[in-house]
Amino acid sequence: MSGSLVACLLGTLLPILDPPTDSKKDDAAKPQLVTIDLDDLGDEDPTPRAPFGPRQRNFLAELERLKKLAADPAVAAIRLEPFHGLDGARATDVLRELTAAKAAGKKIVCFAEALDRSALLFASLADLLMIPPAGEVALEAPSAELLYMKELLAKVGVRYDVLHVGEFKTAYEDMARDTMSDGQRVAMRALLKERYETTVETIAKNRAIDRAKVEAGFEAVLLSPAEAQALGLIDAVGYEDEFDAKVAALLGRAPDALEKVEEYGKEEGPDLGELDNPFALFGKLKELLEPQDEELPDGSRIAIVYASGAIMSGESSVGFDGATMGADTIVEALDTARDDEQVKAVVLRINSPGGSALASDLIWRAVQRCREKKPVIASMGGVAASGGYWIAMGCDRILAQPSTLTGSIGVVAAVPNLKETWEKVGINVEVVGYGPHAEELSMMRDGLPQVLRSKLEASMQQIYAEFVAKAAKGRKLDPVALELNARGRVWSGREAKEIGLIDGFGGLREAIAMACFLGGRLDPATTPRRELPEAPDFFEQLKEQFGGLVSAKAPLALLAREFGGEAVAQALAPFLAEPAPGQPRWQLQCTLPFALRIR
Repeated sequence: MSGSLVACLLGTLLPILDPPTDSKKDDAAKPQLVTIDLDDLGDEDPTPRAPFGPRQRNFLAELERLKKLAADPAVAAIRLEPFHGLDGARATDVLRELTAAKAAGKKIVCFAEALDRSALLFASLADLLMIPPAGEVALEAPSAELLYMKELLAKVGVRYDVLHVGEFKTAYEDMARDTMSDGQRVAMRALLKERYETTVETIAKNRAIDRAKVEAGFEAVLLSPAEAQALGLIDAVGYEDEFDAKVAALLGRAPDALEKVEEYGKEEGPDLGELDNPFALFGKLKELLEPQDEELPDGSRIAIVYASGAIMSGESSVGFDGATMGADTIVEALDTARDDEQVKAVVLRINSPGGSALASDLIWRAVQRCREKKPVIASMGGVAASGGYWIAMGCDRILAQPSTLTGSIGVVAAVPNLKETWEKVGINVEVVGYGPHAEELSMMRDGLPQVLRSKLEASMQQIYAEFVAKAAKGRKLDPVALELNARGRVWSGREAKEIGLIDGFGGLREAIAMACFLGGRLDPATTPRRELPEAPDFFEQLKEQFGGLVSAKAPLALLAREFGGEAVAQALAPFLAEPAPGQPRWQLQCTLPFALRIR
């Protein structure tokens, strides 16, 4: 390798891996004002160490960072950046940590050009909350917009045959109906009521104002800064330079006597070491691309198994078409935790709207096998419904947040009928088969045939009965009583606790503490945690991201995400994914009845 090429590589890498030392000022004597960006709280799953840089923090690591910040005497205040859209369960976890930091004496401040309902939920904690004179506070009551596409699909000759068990199991009704079913409307209103009541109560408590004032803000919908201040929703109106002065005054310091910290607790990048030898450079590059995680110390530990995305057979993936939870991957992770003698308890962290009934049951079985040797605690995130509840219901304990979406015990199948489509575009489908019903089962030509419909309906009833029976056994409830609360109905975490579907309220931290207790009264503060499945290395990440592009369905998945958002993409993931080898063209689904996007 020529010297000029080595110099070029070093010139590119060194600024990234080893910033100039003269930019690292030592302001340790100054109290710190730490900025927290809640729009960047990381994914749930274990994250690999990024090439040419430090490991990205996942959500648990971010919670631990907030906890560390609260106990750090060098930190005087936390500045919250404007943020939007954090789901209800994760929002509860973050609010708890910020509240603890405030109780520990940390001042919380926030300057925002505008505030919506989601942003105000967090900003309401601030000791100083300020917006500029031209800003606004927009308080739209939560609502959900669902698109019903039966007529649109009919224009191109597509008709969906949707089968379901339970009047509340309304998944895919938007493709088979023109209007919302009564069951869908009842369930949706209950969930939106929970979201509204929680938001109003939280803001009123944090701002120390009457609930009626928060409700007046929602009644007004759009408030000027002066109107928001009059209601007590914000503290002051002014510009950012005036905000900086008020923050300094709040802390009893001059503005230049504060150290502003943007990346509190950020991990340092790798050290390049000696690179005089160009061959050593290649070795270092390989190390950077495939960095090794630190070894956990010997001794008792707990494991966290992250189960995120739509559930399906095969391996988990994270690509352009979104995250999926593969049964093979999660089963292997649970078996690994089961066989690790140093793991004394397992937390199964679930964020999933459900998916394949078969894949869900395989994961449920792995949970039962794990429980034979150690306790398993389910920690529900924003959603653990249908198949997501299936994998949770057999755990020793189930914790959720009041806003978690869960339940949805039911089964659904959706099969597109393209017969009229082919006729409209001038395509004639000819079928040749041999054996019983061979030609009758052509769904491309005839849609869902009656012989298959009757079999599917019988299979769905059987799976539903199994779902109810396993849920009743796992929750120690009477099957008849539980079935009344099944029927595909989605419940909030608060409602789920009342009817016995979960044990109590709590986030990931509480689940870890419970796992430590049940695993032998371990100390949650010092007990090591093994995170599973193992994070993919750099090259595995590339394969996941780009491998899906060879699928004919990948463009459809990209369109679903682009125009429908993450919720729509996740809801359609089981149908847009390529079937695993040996799997039928249709799969019975235990999935959330709607792609929920609350605004």
